[in-house]
Amino acid sequence: MRRTVLAPFLVGSLLVPSLGNPCGFHNYTPQPTLVDRLLGSDQIVLARSSPSNPFQFKAYQALEGDLGSSEIPFLVDSITRRRFALDANTAVLFARDGAYGPWKRLAIVDAVLAPVLSSVMEKLPAWELGNDNDRFRYFASLIGHPDDRIHKLALRELDQADYSVLQGLNLTIEPQRLLVRFNAPIETEYKAIRVLLLGLSGDTQLRRWLEKGVENSIRSEGRYLGAYSTALIELAGPETVIDLAKNYLTNPEISLVAKELLFEAIALHGGSDDIAMETSILQAITSALWLDAQLAGPVARQFGSRANWAMLPVLKILLDEGNILSAVDRQDSVQYIALARKTLAQP
Repeated sequence: MRRTVLAPFLVGSLLVPSLGNPCGFHNYTPQPTLVDRLLGSDQIVLARSSPSNPFQFKAYQALEGDLGSSEIPFLVDSITRRRFALDANTAVLFARDGAYGPWKRLAIVDAVLAPVLSSVMEKLPAWELGNDNDRFRYFASLIGHPDDRIHKLALRELDQADYSVLQGLNLTIEPQRLLVRFNAPIETEYKAIRVLLLGLSGDTQLRRWLEKGVENSIRSEGRYLGAYSTALIELAGPETVIDLAKNYLTNPEISLVAKELLFEAIALHGGSDDIAMETSILQAITSALWLDAQLAGPVARQFGSRANWAMLPVLKILLDEGNILSAVDRQDSVQYIALARKTLAQP
């Protein structure tokens, strides 16, 4: 489908919403972003108050599809009417799936956010075909933008990226900007990606802060444990993998749920060209498995889902010796071993 770029008179004068995505850890799922909603829409329009009724919206420009004949069933509230009165070019962005789907209010578009919306609409056809790398590179360039709405829009988009993608982006990160209102209840949706970006900042002064984040999350199986541990490994390096194994993976007081989140974070750093990191991961995971074979299932799941077959030898020994007691863990280990052998046998 053809996407339309904003009309020239709007490009300098609109707004994108403060809409309400790190890689999704298995206990955390990023929220849909503005771009996700636009990609899922067949009709995308800009609207203002109807000339005949200031409380009723009327679409005046189609960015995708046509203007449509159905009424947009949203009341123009007093705050929006005030914004319209102050700026004749301020508009509200609406979208819907199909000609009869419900309209969704996505954004208020003003002069600051209009260029971003214009760029997004121009790039949308390529992103619709799956050009995610371009999508993430574009929003990486907006991290730290002076306007907080654009900064948060970029955070939400990068929250959708696989961690390996985040590692490969040319990110310029200002830790203090990411720490502003970090614990505010209305900012929780940005917390996981902020943690990951802080780990990628290279600021070694954050090490103890990230360690405390792991400590505070580990016993409660916290929602952000995966992000904190991933960021800590990124910032502090291979030695941290050994520390995590010693302090938590081999600690019988720590739940299997929390341990699997740590395995997930460690697996995210595996399969790289960093020999020191690979050595630490293999040493830490192997030692943990020898001490507690019930960790075999989580290891098989997390390393297998990332096609990392380094755990094949130890999992095979544990399976052959009958040390893996859980039926589910045995099944996951068998599957991991089979896939590892098939993959490694390929030329």
